[in-house]
Amino acid sequence: MKFGKQMETAAYNLPENWRPHLIHYKTLKKSIRLVVDELESRGLSTEWINTLDTEEAMKLDYTLSGDTGKPQPCIKITIDDPASIPLSGEPILLKLIPMTQSITTEPLSIKIELVRDSEFFRLLLHELSYAAALHDTEKERFLGIIDGLENQLTVVASPQKDDLCGRQQSSKTSQEQLEWFTQELTRMKLAKKFINKYSKVALTQFLSINAQLVQFKQFQTLNQTAMIKILKKHDKRSGLCATSEFSSFAKDNAVFIESVLSGLFHTIQTKIITIVPQPDDYDCPVCYSNND
Repeated sequence: MKFGKQMETAAYNLPENWRPHLIHYKTLKKSIRLVVDELESRGLSTEWINTLDTEEAMKLDYTLSGDTGKPQPCIKITIDDPASIPLSGEPILLKLIPMTQSITTEPLSIKIELVRDSEFFRLLLHELSYAAALHDTEKERFLGIIDGLENQLTVVASPQKDDLCGRQQSSKTSQEQLEWFTQELTRMKLAKKFINKYSKVALTQFLSINAQLVQFKQFQTLNQTAMIKILKKHDKRSGLCATSEFSSFAKDNAVFIESVLSGLFHTIQTKIITIVPQPDDYDCPVCYSNND
């Protein structure tokens, strides 16, 4: 199954209001076709661009400048000694070098602005910006839920209560065991053993956060994979180096998803896991038991 179809299928497992914030992979694929058409209309076929990798007399540089509102990709072709290259053997250069340009031995530089490529990057940046807006909204919502759960756990986990005992974990361990924890709670039927009614409420909320974070991770993975794949497709179809250029140009946009999730896991670690009392508070034999 092609990635575009896989992405559409996976989107149905996400909350409905998240789906419009996924990168529109198929739309970007169509945009790449226009990029290739423009290059070929300038005589810059993928095959010709690839030959420049071994051509000593000519050098091609592809850059992406401007800002996120107006990206400006362009190609710069440098010819060290134009007079040494027979134009009859390079018909493409006849298109690129102005008719009034006198051919000398002086280095010649030709700059070509790419309109369709600019449209492609503007579209991709818009998609990332739209996804970032959802992340900001969801981050605030998650933090609100976590704060509420923190307050409930403060009550439930006080030394006078009997429902919770635990031990310290690193942030990394807490993150890795989120899904495992859910499965173990179900297997042990722990909720039925709680005495304090607030414990069941806190457990339900914690499991809800767990499930939503798993979905959030899926949303992140889909967008990151779509971005990587569409840039690689650009590289392959155009013969240019869009992946490396875009990575430098939009570094902040490219990593925003991971930073949100890392922040949430850290918040759970500091606000929730640390509330759970330690063995010294209870002298609980279960807390000291071996997990093997």
